[in-house]
Amino acid sequence: MRYDVDTATLRDDVASMTEAVLRVQGLGVAGELEPIAGALPGARVAPGLREISALWDARLSATRRELQQLGRSLEAAADAYDAVDDRVRDSVGRSSGASR
Repeated sequence: MRYDVDTATLRDDVASMTEAVLRVQGLGVAGELEPIAGALPGARVAPGLREISALWDARLSATRRELQQLGRSLEAAADAYDAVDDRVRDSVGRSSGASR
């Protein structure tokens, strides 16, 4: 059985994770909820909106950290696969050169 790992694709996925992190960083729930709170001044909904905003900010922050960790893991996997391929190539090259 043979498995091939395309490390270039893994590295492309790292770039995708980086892009996703930037997009998540750009999300702001508080700004989207402000018009609702402004439309209902003095209403009991305003504190709830702040709480919802804080919960979303915490979730988005956690998502950003998870995406960053996934990107680091993909990068480490690509590096490890490339290192193994390089060692095998070097080993095969030495053994085929020694037998000549």
